[in-house]
Amino acid sequence: MLLFPTAAFAKRAAPHPVPPVIWHGIEYRAPLDHMGHVQAFDQASGRLLWDSTVYHVLIVPWCEEDVQWVFVSSMQIQDGKLLVRNEKGESFELDLKTGRVAGQIPWFALAIGALVAVVAFIVWIRKGQRIETPSA
Repeated sequence: MLLFPTAAFAKRAAPHPVPPVIWHGIEYRAPLDHMGHVQAFDQASGRLLWDSTVYHVLIVPWCEEDVQWVFVSSMQIQDGKLLVRNEKGESFELDLKTGRVAGQIPWFALAIGALVAVVAFIVWIRKGQRIETPSA
């Protein structure tokens, strides 16, 4: 039996739990079962106020999945924002009330941009396939 090294040896340790941050009656958590997410809960009622996707992790299907995971590694309040860091050392600032990530482009804007790029590529390809015939 042949085992590829990536399949046989590439395993990561479990991520370290990130302690919740409490600020003005709101508890901010980075759940381990939702990679790249931060959640805000009302501390008195326990009600979920928002769940924000802070970053996305592209999982390449031909590589070991668990070694590609990137979890939140720390959270702290700084300058009136929630500063979130991940295991890659990337930092993100979240609005404390809405969970919106500062400077993040909404997903629908990215989708529209991707669609425009695909259409432009198809038009460009089709222009290259036109065969000019000499006029008489």
